[in-house]
Order: sequence, then structure tokens, then C-alpha cells
Amino acid sequence: MRSRTLQSVLAAAVVFSIAGCGCDQDYPYMRDGFTGDCTPEACSAYCVSVGQSWGYCDGDACICWGSGDAGTEWDIPEGRTITVNGTVRSPGGLVPISGALVYFGLTEPPPIPSGAYPETCTDPPTPYHTLSSPDGSFSVSVAPGDYWFTVQKGQFRRVRFITVPDTDPYTITEDLSTLPSDHGEGDTIPSMALVYAMDNGDHIEDVLAKLEMGDLGPDNTLVHGSEHFDIYNISPYEPNTALLEDVSRMLSYHIIFFPCTIAGFGQLGDPTNPLSNAGVLSNIRAFLTRGGKIYATDMMYDIFEQPLPEFADMCGDDTVINAADNEAWAHTETRSGWTSHGQAIQPDLAAWPDAVGIGSTGIDFLMNFVWIEDLFDIVDPPPDGPQPPMVWVTGDFVLDPLRTLPLTITFPYG
Repeated sequence: MRSRTLQSVLAAAVVFSIAGCGCDQDYPYMRDGFTGDCTPEACSAYCVSVGQSWGYCDGDACICWGSGDAGTEWDIPEGRTITVNGTVRSPGGLVPISGALVYFGLTEPPPIPSGAYPETCTDPPTPYHTLSSPDGSFSVSVAPGDYWFTVQKGQFRRVRFITVPDTDPYTITEDLSTLPSDHGEGDTIPSMALVYAMDNGDHIEDVLAKLEMGDLGPDNTLVHGSEHFDIYNISPYEPNTALLEDVSRMLSYHIIFFPCTIAGFGQLGDPTNPLSNAGVLSNIRAFLTRGGKIYATDMMYDIFEQPLPEFADMCGDDTVINAADNEAWAHTETRSGWTSHGQAIQPDLAAWPDAVGIGSTGIDFLMNFVWIEDLFDIVDPPPDGPQPPMVWVTGDFVLDPLRTLPLTITFPYG
């Protein structure tokens, strides 16, 4: 397997996660009326009784999520409103961010849960909110005054107390609307783990470093020890089994990355051997059920196919670990990877490269290796349960040029 560009890492990705929200994200609010020792059952029951969907415990405090007024009464001021404009950018300011939530609230939002949690949809507790456009821009009509200004995408969130002046229009400076690259006062990033890919694997840690979630060395790779996430399976870090065999540790993360790799080259453990352990497969399902996200690329497809074979059919024998690798090695055309000529087909994704001038069609996705044979539908899926896979990117197939393959998918579980 040869080294890959960032473009090919994205193209070869098979991603699965708890579903993202089609509306604005849910927001938690502490409820002062809860008394007694906080247990998940007692907290959720209390939250339902006050008009919220569910709750979780943060120490002895009960935090409620879901529908309802979230404890805030809004009196929309009469008279003049100001058009507030700005642009949401990624950590480090590298690229504009589409679909980020932007809002102006009267109270500071409570902390994001520190580990895996279910994400559901509701409006934020303010009439002054919007989502950023594909080019990252946003525009909100806001009455002049003091607000907690919040920008959020997933668990990336920046919160600042600002004054909206009586000056129309008013532009938010990019330091306020750029998502953070580390935790800090008013700044939150996801809790992330990454199982390291040796040598010619997909080096997602270098991508994260380019987003300033670690120092970038002169060779454009992560300076180890500077990262704002946890690394496993190379020295001096812990082996992959320390993560996969400990469900409590897994649940301390929002997202776990399993980039494409193969055994050997100094790794502390075989990347896929733990998947022969029934307990590990159970831990993965438990992590996803609780709202955790797993990102897997290419030859690490077994991380989802072994615990959840009912979603996607990879090439090779689905019951055998590494069978898709062996299938790919068996063909001259795929042995060293192939270029797939493809496009983004999911509208929200396609709008982003179109908006920034890259274009969402006619893209060469480099060095594909294993491939998805088929995706399985779910008949009448429950609204709060597993959903069928969504295809984001497709491309042609070297062994059958008239055939179109899914190159990037997500599916929710739990």
C-alpha cells in the first residue's frame, strides 16, 4: 500500500457514526429543581416531567436535553434589529465550514458532555440563530445588546460574550467565528482517540495537526507529544487493546479514528486481531449505541463489518477478518490501488466544494484499495434506532468501468 494524499484518504473512507442532525443540535440545560442523588434513571424521569426529552448526570447535577423552553423566557425586543454577518472557519482557519450552528443567547450554554452521548435535534434557546452557508458565511438579524455568541459544529464549539452594537450591519471578526483547535475558556473540541497507522497507512494525525490540533513539523507531520487527542498502538503510547478491551475508556471519547493500516512496522498490536474477541465487538456496539462515532478508512473496514455486518457488504468473505484485503491483492488492477473518477452526490456535501471553487464532480480519488460491494437497506427503521447507510461520494470501478461504487458512507447505530 503506497502513501496517500489527503484527497485519497477521504475517498477511501468508510465512515460510520450516530446520525448527525438535520435540524439544529440539541442543547443541555441544568435544572435546579432536581434533588437527591443523580442516577441516569432518576435524572431522565425528572427531565421528562419538566418537558425535556431525557437527562444525564454530571456529578450530582441533572442535565436535561430535548424539546421544551430550556428554562429561558424570550422577550423579543421591539424596534431596531441589526444584521450581523460573519464566516465560520475550521480550526486553524484553514477552510470555511458549512452547516455550523450560529446563535446569540442570553445565558452561557452548559458544557458539552465529556464523552459519548446521544445527539438529538431541537432548536436552540433563542430566536437569533442560523446555520452557516456552504461557503461558511452567515447572516442573522439581532437586536442590539449583550449576548453569549456561540458557533458550533458537532463537538467543536466557541463561546464568547459579546456586545452587538447599534450599528447596521455589524461584522463578527473571524477570531470569534473560527472553531477552536484545543480546549480553553469558552472553547471545546471533541474528545478524540486515534489508533496509529504505521508507514504507508492513512495518517489522519497529520490532517489533525494541519488543523492545529497538534504541532506540525517541517516534514508536514505531527510532532508527537503536541497532539490534542490520544494516540494508541505505537510506543510510547498504549496498545490498541488498552482502548478496545475497555468500554469505559471508549465511552470517554466522542470519536475514535481507525485509519487504514496493516500489521507490523513497529505497531504494539495487530490492527485487526482484537476483532476476533467477542468482548471487543460488544464494546464497539456499546460505544456506538451511546452516541460515539467511529471513523474508518480502507483496510480498517473490519472495525465496522465484524460487529455490524448488516449494514455494508465489503468485497471478499464478510465472515473472515482481512478478507477484503486479500480480495484486493488478488487482482492486478487493484493490487496497488486504483484511481476512481467520481463525485459528491449528497447535496450538502456537494454544495461545499462547489461554493469554494473546487467543484463536486470530475474528481480523481486516488489509491482506492478495498471496495464496497453492496449496501443493505433497513425496512421501516425506527426513528431512534439504526438507519440504512447514506452514500456521500461515488466513483467508477477499475474491474468494471460501467459500475459505480459508493466510496464514502455513513450509517447511524443506536
